[in-house]
Amino acid sequence: MQLDAEMTISELLRAHPSAIGVFMKRKMLCVGCPTETFHTLKDVARIHGIALEQLLEELQAALDAQVM
Repeated sequence: MQLDAEMTISELLRAHPSAIGVFMKRKMLCVGCPTETFHTLKDVARIHGIALEQLLEELQAALDAQVM
């Protein structure tokens, strides 16, 4: 699955629970946050001061590891 910056956190976690590890490692409280239904990956990168491409790469690596 190719990630999209406009995907919400909720959509991502529903389809790929393994992505939780990326948020936990970064100490991001996105998992379980009431706004996970509304915030996109682009939003959380901006809110947490993370480069969007870096976040997408880390999430994609987690998803790729799940497939193997």
